[in-house]
Amino acid sequence: MFKKLSILCLSILFCASVVWAADSAGNRKDQMARIGIKTGIHLMYLVTAPFVLEMPGEDWTFGLVYGSGDLESTQTSTTYDSSSGYETVTVTDTWNFSTTELTARYYFGNSFNIPFGLAMYNISKDNWKHSDGTTWDLDYKMTQLNFGVGNDWTFDWGGYIAADWVQGGAKLSEKASATLKTGTETSATKAKAETTSTEQQALQGQ
Repeated sequence: MFKKLSILCLSILFCASVVWAADSAGNRKDQMARIGIKTGIHLMYLVTAPFVLEMPGEDWTFGLVYGSGDLESTQTSTTYDSSSGYETVTVTDTWNFSTTELTARYYFGNSFNIPFGLAMYNISKDNWKHSDGTTWDLDYKMTQLNFGVGNDWTFDWGGYIAADWVQGGAKLSEKASATLKTGTETSATKAKAETTSTEQQALQGQ
């Protein structure tokens, strides 16, 4: 019963919102700037929850997106010692995520639009420890061209809701680096550190 009531209330609110935003094109034209928060099922958006600053218009909207946040990654390994036997070791690393985007939307009519833009995603970790005792600063950067399909309802009272139903991306460039902080660098430890840095692209769902 509660679930049905919740769905009914959400449906009423959605329909009312569309009515209030019946002239989204005109409402956008009257605005000078607007701010918001971007989220979604993409891990970068979930972790960084970036802020959005936009300059809206009747046919075009241009914006800047930026946010950062931390994500913990836990790894468990088993080691063997002749005196104590097998021992399970759990290591928790904290990775820093940041999202920067230059965006634009082109509108076909009232609310339907094509969002696109240039995105720069970064994942880094300071003082990552190798099993041989060395420590490294790891960094992974990727530049991507995003594009999608969405709707943008702008209400008479000034608020707005933008939903990008589908978003894809074309990778333009990427770079992974590992910088030694303490210890003695060898080709094996350097390769492992660089591999760990590169593997962080999987966290982005790319």
